[in-house]
Amino acid sequence: MIKGLAFTFHGGTKAFIHQLTMVINDLDDEDIHLLDQITQWSWTNDSVIPAGEIQLSAEEIEQRLTKFQQLHLLDYGKPV
Repeated sequence: MIKGLAFTFHGGTKAFIHQLTMVINDLDDEDIHLLDQITQWSWTNDSVIPAGEIQLSAEEIEQRLTKFQQLHLLDYGKPV
C-alpha cells in the first residue's frame, strides 16, 4: 500500500521561505491552503503527502504540485 508522496523543500527550508516571498502573487487561496497542509506534513508525517488526504481531484492535485515544482518551492521523490 502506498503511504503517500515524499517531498522536500526546494533548496531547504530557508530557500523555500525566500522563494515563497518571491512567487506569492502567483499563488491562489487553494495553493496557499495546500502549501500550509504540506508544511504541516513536513513536521508531522516525515515530509510525506499522505495518500488520500488532499480533498481535490487527481487532476487538480497534479496541476498544483506541478505548479509548486515549477515555482521552485517543492521537489518530489518517489511514492512511499
